[in-house]
Amino acid sequence: MTPGNSTWTDPVELKLQSGLKRTFREPYDALYFLEEEWPTRSGVAFERAKRWCRLAIETDEAVFVARKAFIAAARQAGMLADGDGTGQDSSGGQKAVA
Repeated sequence: MTPGNSTWTDPVELKLQSGLKRTFREPYDALYFLEEEWPTRSGVAFERAKRWCRLAIETDEAVFVARKAFIAAARQAGMLADGDGTGQDSSGGQKAVA
């Protein structure tokens, strides 16, 4: 796997302020959304998500933590879609819950 091309085993779905849902499958898209479209640009979870998504673009070892941090930021911003961030992922493992 080439760094920067990593995708999440289980996508993260957010509910936007408009009511639409948007699915994120990789740290690159999540980072872009955090930097360009995120409704609140402050807070520990927001900063942590940006930092981990940047790291995940550079190294595959950070991909799991980046997803977890992105979920935490989305939860804090009230954008985590119902049912996301809990349960089992497609590999049978526990989903990342921040």
